[in-house]
Amino acid sequence: MQLIGRKFQLGASSLAATALFSGGTRFASAETPAQPEVPPGNAATDTDRLDAIVVTGTVIKSDRDIPQSISTIDSKELAEQNVTRLEDALRNVPGITLNAGEGGAHGDSVNLRGISVPDSFFLDGLRDIGQYQRDTFNEDAVAVLLGPSSILFGRGSTAGVINSVSKQPLLTPLAAVNLSGGSANFVRATGDFNWVIDDTAAARITLMDERSGVVERNVVENRRAGIAPTLAFGIGTPTRVTLSYLHQEENNIPDYGIPFIDGAPAQVNRANYYGLANYDRTRTAVDIAGLRVEHDFSDDLKISNATRYATYGFEYLLSAPHLDNDYTDPPPPGTPLEDILVYRDQPSSAGTTTQAVNRTDLTAKFSTGGLEHTLVTGVELSREVSNITRYVNGIDTIAPTPLLAPDPYNTPPTPLDVDTLPRARGTDVGAYANDTLTLNAQWDLVAGLRWDHFDSSFSEATTNTGFSRTDTEISPRAAVIYKPTSSQSYYLSYGTSYNPAIEYLTLAPTNASLSPEEDRTVELGMKLQFLDGKLAVTGALFDTHLSNARIADPDDPTIQQMPLDQRVKGIEIGVSGYLTEEWEIRAAYTHLDDRIVATSDPLALGKQVPNIPPDALNVWNILELSPAWTLGAGFNAMSHRYADTDNTAGVPAFVVFNAMASYEFNEHWKLQINLNNLTNKLYYTSLYYSAVDENHAVPGPGRSVIAMLSARF
Repeated sequence: MQLIGRKFQLGASSLAATALFSGGTRFASAETPAQPEVPPGNAATDTDRLDAIVVTGTVIKSDRDIPQSISTIDSKELAEQNVTRLEDALRNVPGITLNAGEGGAHGDSVNLRGISVPDSFFLDGLRDIGQYQRDTFNEDAVAVLLGPSSILFGRGSTAGVINSVSKQPLLTPLAAVNLSGGSANFVRATGDFNWVIDDTAAARITLMDERSGVVERNVVENRRAGIAPTLAFGIGTPTRVTLSYLHQEENNIPDYGIPFIDGAPAQVNRANYYGLANYDRTRTAVDIAGLRVEHDFSDDLKISNATRYATYGFEYLLSAPHLDNDYTDPPPPGTPLEDILVYRDQPSSAGTTTQAVNRTDLTAKFSTGGLEHTLVTGVELSREVSNITRYVNGIDTIAPTPLLAPDPYNTPPTPLDVDTLPRARGTDVGAYANDTLTLNAQWDLVAGLRWDHFDSSFSEATTNTGFSRTDTEISPRAAVIYKPTSSQSYYLSYGTSYNPAIEYLTLAPTNASLSPEEDRTVELGMKLQFLDGKLAVTGALFDTHLSNARIADPDDPTIQQMPLDQRVKGIEIGVSGYLTEEWEIRAAYTHLDDRIVATSDPLALGKQVPNIPPDALNVWNILELSPAWTLGAGFNAMSHRYADTDNTAGVPAFVVFNAMASYEFNEHWKLQINLNNLTNKLYYTSLYYSAVDENHAVPGPGRSVIAMLSARF
């Protein structure tokens, strides 16, 4: 399947604006559009940066009036940390952990609030279903809405949604370029160009090309390129039209990490690569094209419509570490490391997923009986089709390699033989209404309901099997908000979410696996401001019960293993803003008690859910020493995580320190240095554990340095 080599060839997909952000920075890089400077005494806080959540152009309400926890990574933070991937940006949100790919689960995959949410990625308010590594070259910000979000976003938003906000055309000329280089042969170039057509129209294009390895990880390589043109008409007028397109492609040598030995990642050289350098590849080609039309009838009545068509092509040729094959057994506990051989598991596949979606939203503000209403209603139609080729696993055809000295150049099996040809289709018709009722200056009531109808089917050509299923789901939401002063907001909310069987375009031939995942969440939260609004403090207590959580078979996600129920009780605390005129801080802490409360496995009952740290803390500080000099420093800390449902294996806690320094020569030129993992800590970013013989943990990069030169005119 040829995916790479057609760089910037027009494909298809879409955009639709979901969240508007504003924030201040004294210098805007090529990956950061110009923003107004924040004057002293009026520094940007989370509330300032997230003035409103907008779903396809429809304003919901301000952050202070939303009964939900929201974590925002704005363009300023993305630039300061020189973040290039969405997964790296999400490390700034405690409670998020990364999953290692296996068995068809590739690209960005995270746990949010202790729950796996692989299909909760959105781009400008519309679902982004592709399994690929999302780059930040065209992102203005990332908003993470925590807690059930089905009322607005529909299925797959069990624990919340991760919404990327793309860069939009400006009525100001812009020409900006970033050039970066650093450790592990890191080379990256980005461009951001904006042209003003007339008083209400503009065009913008962003570009990216990157080649990089991973510090202290042999063989691993990342190659990606992207282009995103956008054309907007009617800017600042009652009627606005935006045409957009995104193309991104990858050609990577993936990292499947280090196998577990005796319940922990093997104590081997962290650079060891257990795959096949002359075979392993992850190739993707993503094309997303869209049209958004908005019209304001008045300040109190607005409508928007967003249409997207997307294609996601992929080819995954993999050889992950495995501790046995069909003719051997895994090494018994206590086996000397020098006596252990590692086999190569090969759950390889290729295919294409397509998506067509249209969403219409109407916002109306009106009064009844002296009470103020903000009513948001919407209709969403979507169709998704998946065509996949899965290849025969070649685990028995490749010679094993020593654990302590792996050879990444064994001859791989050729040719690949077709194993199965799964095909899946899903259509969704959804409608929702959400009313915010303002009783007085202190009290708001929120009530909403969403109805979804899913029609899904599955077939497999090699066995000539197939079946279909229809699900109808209703998701309610209710909340009360109390605002005793302009700097305080407290809320109590209840909401539900669901994931039907078609959620990941896979179906399984058992009733248990076909039943939708469902969850219920109760949340008590607060949003406070201090220091005359310069500092924001947020907090939330929540209790979530998820029933019928699906677990995919490691070799074929069309087969579902035993479902389980889990309950997550947690607390989140966030601090964001300026402690002084020169010192900005962003910090967040999450504690999760995530337990398996129902399962057919008696050894797992009551145990902690895998890959979920009970405690996580992130801190990032910025000190503006002068108009030219800026220093930054912070850390990411995470407690021990179990790898399996029986809690017999896990990875240790860690703290990783990072720093940056930047110097602005003038209004056009800036140099920035980022130092990551200052202490060269060995830690693990993601993990996968199916059984004692099939597992791996992926080490994080070692100490690295990246220098970036930015030019803006």
